Amino acid sequence: MSSLLTVSQLNRYLFLKMKEDKQLKGILISGEISNFTNHTKTGHLYFTLKDSTSSIKAVMFANAASRLRFVPTSGMKVIISANVQVYERDGLYQLYVNDMQPDGIGALYIAFEQLKEKLSAEGLFDEELKKPRPEFPSKIGIVTSPEAAALQDMLNIISRRYPIVEIVIYPCLVQGANAPESICAAIKKADLGGNDVIIVGRGGGSLEDLMAFNSERVARAISACNTPIISAVGHETDTTIADFAADLRAPTPSAAAELAVPELTSLKSFFDASQRVLEKKMIEKTAVLRMRLENYEKSLASLEPVKRIENSKKLLEERERRLKELLKTKIELNTAILESKISALDNLSPTKIMMRGYSLVYKDDKLIHSVSELSSGDNISVKLYDGEINAAVK
Repeated sequence: MSSLLTVSQLNRYLFLKMKEDKQLKGILISGEISNFTNHTKTGHLYFTLKDSTSSIKAVMFANAASRLRFVPTSGMKVIISANVQVYERDGLYQLYVNDMQPDGIGALYIAFEQLKEKLSAEGLFDEELKKPRPEFPSKIGIVTSPEAAALQDMLNIISRRYPIVEIVIYPCLVQGANAPESICAAIKKADLGGNDVIIVGRGGGSLEDLMAFNSERVARAISACNTPIISAVGHETDTTIADFAADLRAPTPSAAAELAVPELTSLKSFFDASQRVLEKKMIEKTAVLRMRLENYEKSLASLEPVKRIENSKKLLEERERRLKELLKTKIELNTAILESKISALDNLSPTKIMMRGYSLVYKDDKLIHSVSELSSGDNISVKLYDGEINAAVK
């Protein structure tokens, strides 16, 4: 006869049985993720793993989830490594996931695409944020490993093409778990070092080797840099998150060195063109200044004391001449008027009248106007135009 068990005793029994079963430890299971939940406070991942006919609950605790190279999502097909155990409280068996890989595509590639999409949505790769590189830099910073063969290639190319530029190396790790932090520190130091442009990169390698340049921290450090950055990671076919965040992407470190500096022939052409422009501007400027000087000389000549006296004398003489002419004209006009008035007055003179046969009769020096004023025997005097006659009235 069977013994009586409580629910807790049964669940405990099954828990211990599954825990002791080595066949249920580290098993590999493929399936599709559904009902995915990322518990942000704890970092635990909860989801259901299913296939076309069945499903099972699964949990991935934070210590295992932190090692993932990608972010799981619902609908993603994965292969997991897990232990099967019973959750005693609910009497449910579920998967306790230790590791997870995408089924059919690499985890590193998934992580790359997810980070690229995230940063692109934030606008970190927008073209309007790209800073132009200087055409003729005086100082270049290179962020890379001092032992990298790519560094020597860059130094040789820069020295050959543009030997007048100053080059400063900012050593950093370019591979491994500590590489992102090392690269970020070197970029920050280079940004504060007074460089005109910075090259960040390394030579080629596997996707795992280049993962430091697919780091979100490195991408944000590049984006936050005030100095223009040229990304030069791996070979021409390699593309990293750093390439998208940089102001300019070079297919190789050697190409980055060529992009960072001009050739001496280009510099000579630039100087020749600048000299021609400068000479033309100097000629134009000289012509303008000469014309201005001539105007100043004319103005200065007119302001000389002797010249001013001569000009004033000429002006005075001219005014004197005009005054004399005006006075002469005035005298002639007044003379003519006077003569006209004299003539008119002369015509009204008594003498002129008497010359026409008239005379004046006086009695006791009193002009006689009428016969009634005279009596017989009066003595009178008669004045003619040419003399006087004394007579008596009969």
